[in-house]
Amino acid sequence: MDAKQSDLSCSISNLMAMSLPVIISVLSGTLMYTMDRVLLAHYSLEAMNGAGFAHQVVDIFVLPFLSFAAISEAFVGQFNGARQFKKASDPIMQIAISLICGWVVVFPFAICSRSFFIPASVYSEGNPYFCIGMIMIPFQIINSSISAFFVGTRRPKVILTAVLTANILNLVLDWAFIFGVGPIPPMGAKGAAIASLIATITSAIILGALFFNHYNAQNYDTRHMNFDWVILKRNLYIGAPYALSEFIEMSIWVTVLLLLEHISMDAVTLQNVGVTIWVFLAFISEGLQKGVMSLASNCIGAGKDILIRRLVRSMMWITCIWAVVSAVPLLLYPDPLLGFAFNITEATLLKDYRVLLFLLWLSYIFLLLSFSCLGGILSSGGDTKFVTCVKISSIFSCVVIPVGAFVYFGELTALTSWWLCVFQQIFNGIFFYKRFKKGTWKHNMVN
Repeated sequence: MDAKQSDLSCSISNLMAMSLPVIISVLSGTLMYTMDRVLLAHYSLEAMNGAGFAHQVVDIFVLPFLSFAAISEAFVGQFNGARQFKKASDPIMQIAISLICGWVVVFPFAICSRSFFIPASVYSEGNPYFCIGMIMIPFQIINSSISAFFVGTRRPKVILTAVLTANILNLVLDWAFIFGVGPIPPMGAKGAAIASLIATITSAIILGALFFNHYNAQNYDTRHMNFDWVILKRNLYIGAPYALSEFIEMSIWVTVLLLLEHISMDAVTLQNVGVTIWVFLAFISEGLQKGVMSLASNCIGAGKDILIRRLVRSMMWITCIWAVVSAVPLLLYPDPLLGFAFNITEATLLKDYRVLLFLLWLSYIFLLLSFSCLGGILSSGGDTKFVTCVKISSIFSCVVIPVGAFVYFGELTALTSWWLCVFQQIFNGIFFYKRFKKGTWKHNMVN
């Protein structure tokens, strides 16, 4: 069925039909990151920790850009729901070009300040990974922006070709560049970064070709750069709070990692293993969040926002199903997972890692309800200021102040941050739900 005429039902089946291609797409991206860490763990722990450090520092710079790109999905969805199809591509072109210009300004500062963020203990592996990661940002912006267009126009299946191709390419190149094959020398974390860069560029080329193809040019006017300064300013205005919250949150978590580095490298390793699994699991939370945001924004654009309550009920059922499914590897069989993926088999270490997996599982249950469901719905209505205020409040109330207290009393451990993460997600969920119930978050942003 043509995306323009598709049903706006917010049932479980329709939400999954909308989210599943996005979930598979995000899974390919998170699998790319996870395979890097798994292969690097078998190459050396120093390489894995260096890449883990560098990647989180890169995220300080890249996540704000990707937040701006992702929020354009709400504009595309509302244009699509309002049947203003020729305007649906305008937010994508405008925001992508603006963000790449912003990257040009940020890049020199990031490169010059890398020694401040990456400690000497992992600098040899982390430095090249960081530099290549910063070069990758423009292509990530393109991927995120064009993906937002296809999700917002309710055609997420289109992006699968690009992400699956990139993921397969990355896996092959990872093995060759990390361990070395034939004339290619082993490069460790640098090799993983090069493989990701090539795969990301490949994905951007494929998505660009799909975005500008004949169908989209004819139906969505993608080959014409119509700069609507009003929409661009709205996109930047609404995206700015969300980008700010991402910047602050990632800065805090990098600070926590730096504090753990002063405790022991074992603590850093545990933290990086936790982050790796967390990023991998993001395929379900981000995929569903995009599905929720697309359906909600289309409903608002079509004047059918009464259906959004059904969307919440659908998300609650999906969360319950996910809780049962994910408990199998994380809670019932943690030791095989840790041994196979990260080469962690020492009995004295496994106890802490089992607790880590439990906390990751618990955090994700609350994350699905707070971020993926309620946060996505609030963002679809342009209520990003409230989302940002809550996220910043939660990071300071549930992470910064407690971590400061634990550091002061000398009680900070790697597991501490994951306990705090659980409380942070509960905090977010409570305030997002209260805002949703009030109904003041709904705004039509395209009229």
